[in-house]
Amino acid sequence: MDGQERMDAYLDKTMYENNQVQKDTVNGMMKSEKIGCSYEEKSITLGFPVLPWQANRGGMMHGGAICTAFDMTAAAVARFCAGENYAPTISLDVKYIRPVQLGDTMVVTAKATAAGKRITQIVCEAKSRNTGKLVATAATVYMNVDTTKEKR
Repeated sequence: MDGQERMDAYLDKTMYENNQVQKDTVNGMMKSEKIGCSYEEKSITLGFPVLPWQANRGGMMHGGAICTAFDMTAAAVARFCAGENYAPTISLDVKYIRPVQLGDTMVVTAKATAAGKRITQIVCEAKSRNTGKLVATAATVYMNVDTTKEKR
């Protein structure tokens, strides 16, 4: 199996875990959908329908839900890069650009810019599926924890 096939299979497994195994957690409630991935670019793209429970007082997607979508997408990249290791989030810096409407789908692309032995750095963009406009950006850092040597 080549790298792209491995990444596709990994993403299918991740989507099953998010939407079925974890259906009663925030990951499952986000109802993420697989859009695609690129082994060569070390990137994953997921769609997140903007649902009524995610609304802020202005009737737009809450910033916390946007942040959650970034973390879910970037973490999928980080876990792929980490292999069997655990990959907890160290930092997640979000820049909000414009609101995303209820009923729209926010499309998040996360791309590893550096994937080392201990640290993976990832940049993200979120766009509105309806308008194609940029909604927010993020920069994230994940730690690769060797689970054979360290306990979670």
